[in-house]
Amino acid sequence: MVKKGASSALGQIDQQELQHLITVSTGFIDAYIIECHQNVPMLLPQNIVLSAMDTQTQVDHIEWHDLKLPIYAVNDPTQKQGVALVVEGDDVSERFALICNEMPSSIRLRISEIVDDECEIDDDKVFKYVKIGGNTFYVPHLQNIQTQLGL
Repeated sequence: MVKKGASSALGQIDQQELQHLITVSTGFIDAYIIECHQNVPMLLPQNIVLSAMDTQTQVDHIEWHDLKLPIYAVNDPTQKQGVALVVEGDDVSERFALICNEMPSSIRLRISEIVDDECEIDDDKVFKYVKIGGNTFYVPHLQNIQTQLGL
């Protein structure tokens, strides 16, 4: 068990986030690259996306399997149509819809290709910035997003 307040980067990651970010058995991660309005692209592990569907962007919630999911939007607000990605939570009540401009591109990466970017993080919805081949991405802090959405 990792102690709270440990100074290492690993100490700042809980077990759930580790499981979402890496697939230890293969050394690869399958991820979506999601373009974000006024931010660097998001890198989101595919294994936590339950579904993707076309949607209008100016909505209060997304209906999925008889659930009304809250929305976390990263799309361009002037765009009327987008894609909703249903993001898994520890419990059904923690699921939410991530609204983006279009279906994100898919990428398979070796874990060794992902390098931490030690820049300062000033957004509590960003877990970590990473570099892949000279491009910067951010890994979302899912627990903080769920908290912001009232989950």
